[in-house]
Amino acid sequence: MKMSTAELWFGDSSEDESLVELARNRKRLRDASNPLEIDSTAFIKNFRVSKEAFVDVLTTTEDLLNQCTRAKSIPHVLKLATVLRFCAQGSYQLSIGNENILGPAQPTVSVVLSEVLDVLESFICQRWIKFNYTEAELQQAKSHFYNKSRIPGIIGCVDGTHIKIVAPRKELQHLYYNRKGFFSMLWLSVIIQ
Repeated sequence: MKMSTAELWFGDSSEDESLVELARNRKRLRDASNPLEIDSTAFIKNFRVSKEAFVDVLTTTEDLLNQCTRAKSIPHVLKLATVLRFCAQGSYQLSIGNENILGPAQPTVSVVLSEVLDVLESFICQRWIKFNYTEAELQQAKSHFYNKSRIPGIIGCVDGTHIKIVAPRKELQHLYYNRKGFFSMLWLSVIIQ
């Protein structure tokens, strides 16, 4: 049987309708979401900060987030929660996309990440991240890191990442099993003076 162009177009309309319905469901979920309503233990597990710290960052950045033109329909609380959840897990699919707490689609997450990270970098980082060591504290930090790593000049750690490894001998496995559920070695980004 030969299909006409009109039949083909009408045949695809149900797929378009399902995409529209998916977008509506995501918006309903987003509008009904309030991550501050989950219990404190689950909140810390999901966002890696306490509710108090979250609210402090939210109130501190709210005016700056109001100036942003992208993703205006998303409440600031969900924007910040999305960014913190993404940073805590390092993945959209493993965290944000597979849960019922936040619910934004991947393109929305990309826009929100860009917007909120810009605000955090321009304001929060400059305000709160400082290395105001006295000379004695500087020497103590260098000594501490040298004793741990045998690398001279390290005064602090900024970030780390887990590098997957093959499971070590049975008696050492507890030392290498991380909170993400696999064996790894932690590699740190350090500040050297």
